[in-house]
Amino acid sequence: MTREKNGTKLPPFIFRMVRAAKLDVKFDEGKEDYKVNNLQACLCVILTSLATSTGFGIAWIFKWAGLWSIWVLLIILIYSIFAWLLFSFFTYFIGNRLIKSPDNKVTFGELSRTIGFSASPGVFGFFVFIPTVGVFIWLGATIWALISGVVLVKNKMNFSPTRAVITSFTSWLVCLILVFVITITLLSFLVEGSCGIGGRFDSRVNSIVEPYRFSLIAWEFNSIPDIFSQWKGGISTDIDNAAELVTDYFSGEREHKVDLKNTVESILEYQIKESLIEQGIYGFPPINLKLDTMPNLIVISPRDKIESMREIMLEQDLSIEEILEIEDSVDELDVSSLVVRIGGFGGTYPSFVTDNAGLTYTIEASVEEWVHQYLAFKPLGFRYLLDLLGIERNYEIATINETVAGMVSDEISAIIYDKYYNIQEDSGVGPSDFDLEMRAIRLEVDNYLASGQIELAEAYMEQKRQYLVSMGYDIRKLNQAYFAWHGTYANEPSSVSPIGEELRQLRSHCQSIKEFLDSVSTIISRQDLREKFGISN
Repeated sequence: MTREKNGTKLPPFIFRMVRAAKLDVKFDEGKEDYKVNNLQACLCVILTSLATSTGFGIAWIFKWAGLWSIWVLLIILIYSIFAWLLFSFFTYFIGNRLIKSPDNKVTFGELSRTIGFSASPGVFGFFVFIPTVGVFIWLGATIWALISGVVLVKNKMNFSPTRAVITSFTSWLVCLILVFVITITLLSFLVEGSCGIGGRFDSRVNSIVEPYRFSLIAWEFNSIPDIFSQWKGGISTDIDNAAELVTDYFSGEREHKVDLKNTVESILEYQIKESLIEQGIYGFPPINLKLDTMPNLIVISPRDKIESMREIMLEQDLSIEEILEIEDSVDELDVSSLVVRIGGFGGTYPSFVTDNAGLTYTIEASVEEWVHQYLAFKPLGFRYLLDLLGIERNYEIATINETVAGMVSDEISAIIYDKYYNIQEDSGVGPSDFDLEMRAIRLEVDNYLASGQIELAEAYMEQKRQYLVSMGYDIRKLNQAYFAWHGTYANEPSSVSPIGEELRQLRSHCQSIKEFLDSVSTIISRQDLREKFGISN
């Protein structure tokens, strides 16, 4: 069946979308089967979601996600349907329970159908890929859809304009928060279980580490109050006093630190945010950090080459006996392993940073973890996320990502030191004797492994470890996993990775930190880095 409008015949489904977009409150009147209408409302949500996501895909997603684009579109589609139902539920609940109107007799099905069709203007989001004007078309379509939702909900629930706005805004806010928390929880679950993707080897590793696994999901749920606290507002102290409080915190005893902890977290968030804004690179997500006791991490590398193949978080309070037992058991799988204590982790929200370090390290780690979160919404970070989840392992991408985060962190942290704490980094300090020694050891180990002399490489590393211990350096274990872990930071003096020099070349050609970050965030491989920016050997 078709309907006729100004001489043009339109299918009933399209006709309803047009009327809803025109804010026609009678768009769903008719004798048709309501079950069919509800399915049409769902189809409207699907079409608008696909239109907008396809537009973004043409603009940039398809370019960096490659074969994974279909999964990106599928995830966006699922989230759109979920958000529609969630928003409909909260609108129905708030409208019928909290601010109910005597004349409101709407059912959940009627309301969800109304909200589904109110998304109709979103189809214009497809044109977001058009240069210059596309983003304004998408923004206009989004605002149009929001207004449509308010107007149609107002009519359906017999609300006053004020009630309709309050109900819609509150529902959207609650919906966004829940979707955000669910997303972070799902990512935590995937990261936590990422070792279980690869078959028999992963199964054997899982059986070893399972009793000692650190639960990211539990940590994320415990951090929900911190998320709400951060969203509610910043700090009330002035900057000068804030700097004094932070200095006092990092020079105080642990009992004293507990009293200042929340305040110091807020102050550091503010200082980092302001410094990023000054450089023009602050964006999503908002800075939110938590100082906490960090978990351990077991790093696993093949024996015949230096490359991180698995990284699994373990509980914070492992004893040295438990650590040695875990490492020995994993090593029996003919790999090299090492349990390390991490200083920060940005794979959760809020990111968390060790509470057992000095001021300079804490600032550096806090900035670095935010950069990781920022990059997660860029091509480079997306590829790194695939590596972390064990979906598409790429040690070079991991190295690029970690090195970029470290380089940006070094520059932003220096700005923060100078602005708030009158501390200036001495950038002229060269590599230490330890750095030079470790670099020489790494080069020799690479030579051994390249020629297939694995046992000689391991004997050499143990010999050098004992030498370094005799010189006063506390190194518990020196093996392939050690170098795989530290090797992802190619900007460090001890690194032998050419990626560090390639990124330094790129940075030298950029006029600002923002230009550097914008440039490097678009790459999806080391070859891409070299080809796009003409990096030379």
